[in-house]
Amino acid sequence: MVTVSSGRRPGRPAGGKQVVDRELVLDAAERAIRRDGPLVSLEAIALEAGVTKPVIYARIGGRTELSNALSARLAERIVQSVLSAIAGQPVGRSALVLFLAANLETVAANRELFLYATGGSSDDSPQRSLYLASQSAAPLAAQLGQWRTATGHDPAVAEAWSYAIVGMLQLTSLWWLNQVELTAHGLAEQLAELLWSGLRTPPIA
Repeated sequence: MVTVSSGRRPGRPAGGKQVVDRELVLDAAERAIRRDGPLVSLEAIALEAGVTKPVIYARIGGRTELSNALSARLAERIVQSVLSAIAGQPVGRSALVLFLAANLETVAANRELFLYATGGSSDDSPQRSLYLASQSAAPLAAQLGQWRTATGHDPAVAEAWSYAIVGMLQLTSLWWLNQVELTAHGLAEQLAELLWSGLRTPPIA
């Protein structure tokens, strides 16, 4: 929340106290990204938040730090959606399809935010994509480890596989967002065909 003791615009020296809530600035950034797309400027985000650009730098940072903060938000939504989709599901190909479909559906529901988090107009897009991947990979690694253990497989590969799967999903999502004829579930079925070999039973014996 932004409060100012005078009539000055928030973020400008006013001689009174001002409080700029970081989460509300991030909310404003999401609104601006949804409205203007992934190439939205910091100036537009500041205007949407009702603050000046220096306040964005002071409370969050530059474009990279803003992207990281929004990536963390997006990753949390993806993880929560995925965990909800597979809750109570036995280890099996159908659970993998639900896992993948929930990821894709969350990306589609946050399309512009996903595009911003994975690139925008910055030159550091590989690092930004990696940051988003890192936010999703740890929970995925834990789930993969559990699945591998449950089927008698070595769970040691879980971390490397989690980054591989998240990276695959990011690139596939960038392609899929323009493939209107392919549903999230349909694509999840196709990807499960590729991935299921690493999770299916046996071993256990």
